[in-house]
Amino acid sequence: MRTLEQISPRSVFRIPMLYPILKRVLDVLGAGFGLLLFLPAGIVIALVIKVSDGGPVFYGQVRVGRHGKPFKIWKFRSMVPNADRVGVAITQGADPRITRIGRWLRGTKMDELPQLWNVFVGEMSLVGPRPEVPQYVALYTEAQREILEQRPGITDVASLSFRDEEALLAGASDVEGFYVKYCLPRKIALNREYQAQASLVGDLGVVARTLGLMMSRVTRRRAESPYRAGDHHPAGDREGPGAVHPAPRVAVVGAGEAGRRLADRFLDAGDVEVVAFFDDDAHAWHGVHRGVPVVGMPECLLNATWKQRVDAVGLALEGDSGGRAEELKRTFEAAGFTIATRDGVREKVGSP
Repeated sequence: MRTLEQISPRSVFRIPMLYPILKRVLDVLGAGFGLLLFLPAGIVIALVIKVSDGGPVFYGQVRVGRHGKPFKIWKFRSMVPNADRVGVAITQGADPRITRIGRWLRGTKMDELPQLWNVFVGEMSLVGPRPEVPQYVALYTEAQREILEQRPGITDVASLSFRDEEALLAGASDVEGFYVKYCLPRKIALNREYQAQASLVGDLGVVARTLGLMMSRVTRRRAESPYRAGDHHPAGDREGPGAVHPAPRVAVVGAGEAGRRLADRFLDAGDVEVVAFFDDDAHAWHGVHRGVPVVGMPECLLNATWKQRVDAVGLALEGDSGGRAEELKRTFEAAGFTIATRDGVREKVGSP
């Protein structure tokens, strides 16, 4: 048995019986302080929403909470009234249902502020898995349902990784299907990974990162993102994979050492433009190597937005022992992409 001197402050906050108590104290104090702190801003936002179209200020939606119990989550309304009746629950890029003020609210995450009330009354926590709508929770496997043992949160590690989710979904022909197949499992995996080592110190770190990101976005004219739906990338657009372009545009799948080495070979040669990295590891997203951003999961390349910006795909996965590289190779070839190699990319895409 460890003595008191052998127990570090961090380990105290992870004692199974103590952590939930401290976490709830943090929730009440943090939510109460946040409600008071953001009250002036909330009043201004409410007035702008009301004046803009005369609709309701708040939007409530049924989500699945702890132990599978449904509850109503609150947000500042960022879409046209009754938007949930004229489209799917997931939004992408330039969704026409999003209002002008709503786009700013979503970009800065200010639309989530009313959820401090959900936290204060015990329906949510400051840090915890983001609650999903019932139809998505119904698709959870038995193992995935373990995250329902936790109180859902305003923010979590998955929210930080997927902070540009609408941009990731931009151009998807079936946005809901793409979300369920590719985004949701990754979010759940990130949250299960975090919960396995959750601590109050870790929670405070997630809150600090979230506030830092939120404040940086509030001070900017628009939310940060490597590329957002509707943006014109310097590489230009094209009609489809394989179209002639002065400099072949390559996306590198794999943001690890192997991927960086492959990108370096392309960049050093100077005859290929590396437009982005993609990686299965969400922890690598939002990084930058030689000015090239790590955007998101490899499957984003299947969406129309990226098909217009990429000519070829270079595969450089770290320690691929499960056949992931071969799986992606078949997927991208079926979608019409060239699989790039350092020696053959120009000839394959037809550049002079």
